[in-house]
Amino acid sequence: MAFAPMSYKDYVWPYNPENIKIERAKSIGAFTVPYAGSIVQALGEKGRTVTGGGRFTGKNCAGEFKKLAAVFSLSGPGKLSLPGAEPFTAVFSSLTVKGAAKPDCIAYEFVFLEDFSLQEEKETDIAGGTYICKGGENLWDIAAEYGTEVDRLVGLNRWIEWPCGLEKGERVLLP
Repeated sequence: MAFAPMSYKDYVWPYNPENIKIERAKSIGAFTVPYAGSIVQALGEKGRTVTGGGRFTGKNCAGEFKKLAAVFSLSGPGKLSLPGAEPFTAVFSSLTVKGAAKPDCIAYEFVFLEDFSLQEEKETDIAGGTYICKGGENLWDIAAEYGTEVDRLVGLNRWIEWPCGLEKGERVLLP
């Protein structure tokens, strides 16, 4: 099976990196409740972390690495397409030359971090709205009131540090 080439923004790898690792993780909160012990709660999925590396070889290896470095220097998120996976929005967070550069070979490593900022704007524009907290509320109350799941609210509101005690005037994006 031939996989499509890896790409980020307008850069397309001439051949796919030798290794690619896609890591997924969840945010888990452990809360101590007096006289009841601790409660573990899933707070939503974290963004994917993509690491990997490869080599540019041949007479133009330095030129190819220079193109990749130019894309790295651009700010802001972009579309990351990986072989055999659905594209998603990510930020190019690290680019490293691995070992000493040789005349016809440059080894490199990279890190991409999934970025939800564009996804949140899109989802909010399509269907949702914004809820302004009255104070003393929590995401469970708001989820129940608007017929959605807490995990969905957590995913849309990644900046909320404490979902159990929202402050008056705090904004919560709704799906």
